[in-house]
Amino acid sequence: MAKLIKRYGMFTTNGNKMVGRIADAGKKLAAEDGCGKNAWAFAYRELRKLGYSDEFGEATDTDVRERVYEHVTADYPTNNFYI
Repeated sequence: MAKLIKRYGMFTTNGNKMVGRIADAGKKLAAEDGCGKNAWAFAYRELRKLGYSDEFGEATDTDVRERVYEHVTADYPTNNFYI
């Protein structure tokens, strides 16, 4: 049975997979650090790097960033979406 891929607002399934890896790494960092602020800064930085590619330019779109932010900071709320 295939694993269900979470949608992050990317244009392709591969894009959602790439962003999902970033979001999951950020969530793991938040759990280890006990703080959503540093984890979100990490995820945001990684989304910007991914967005520089020709294939995944939408990685920095507001919708994508909001979905990743919600995933990363779900257990460790923070109010610093705009960094």
